[in-house]
Amino acid sequence: MLKKKRKLTLSLVDEKVHDLPLLPAVVCELMSLSNDTTNFFEKVTTLSKSDPALATRILQIVNSAASAPAHNIMNLNQALIRVGVDKILSLISILSVIRVFTPTTEQQKEIWKHSIETAIFSEFLTLHIKEFQINRNLAYTCGLLHDIGRFVMFELSSKAIDTIESKGWNTPLELPELEHKLIGFTHAEVGYLAAKRWNLPSSVTNVIHYHYHYGIWSATNAPTEIKQLITIIQFADSLSVFIDKNPGWSDWDDGTLEQEIRKFCIHKSWPDINFPIELLIRELPIMNNECNQAMEDLRLY
Repeated sequence: MLKKKRKLTLSLVDEKVHDLPLLPAVVCELMSLSNDTTNFFEKVTTLSKSDPALATRILQIVNSAASAPAHNIMNLNQALIRVGVDKILSLISILSVIRVFTPTTEQQKEIWKHSIETAIFSEFLTLHIKEFQINRNLAYTCGLLHDIGRFVMFELSSKAIDTIESKGWNTPLELPELEHKLIGFTHAEVGYLAAKRWNLPSSVTNVIHYHYHYGIWSATNAPTEIKQLITIIQFADSLSVFIDKNPGWSDWDDGTLEQEIRKFCIHKSWPDINFPIELLIRELPIMNNECNQAMEDLRLY
């Protein structure tokens, strides 16, 4: 007799999440360290020894990229000095997760593009919102991993993802509402389970769990840092979706683009925040190219 297939529930997802490969422990530690500490450089050295395959892939990318140095970089310590800590840390984060969730469909590649865009936009916002005090690498990591639950759902039930996507959604807030209606839980909840499985830093885990809670500023028990971090991810997430839904954005005049970004990406529940919209518009083509280059370097196109 054929075994009856179990309905996909959050409890079943929780069971299946424990079958996911673990991220290397040193990667999780790097996510929680400041890149200007001696300990950070020591951990990168440890990574190169404990995970030579990952280290080799990083070196392949930095030596073959469009901005590759004239003389080959031979190890991760050289890469940190010559390419930059931020670039190497972003590669470590992306490649570690890609090994767990290797994209095989165009839809999965699109989610990866969205994740990388959100990471790049999050880092930019962190650097230019003067009243926020958020580590740029933490913002990048949270942007990269905010939708990790969607990758987990692909692994467990691509049919559920197809059903959700076939219904269509236009804003980041519509997606979890649609998920809850169709399958009874959201990818944010799934991502939270995966983040706990990987023992990610609590700041990253909280962002993954609550990145659709647009009323976070009214939460009296939430630390200011978490409120700021979630706001950055929400804006960056919305900006990435905005660009995807409006492929002709680069042909708009600056005034129209600013008006539409403000309308789509800024939420009424937030306090008055001085978002660097004018600078963002000037830098948007550069960041868009950076994302496309990352996709090519990672062979995701």
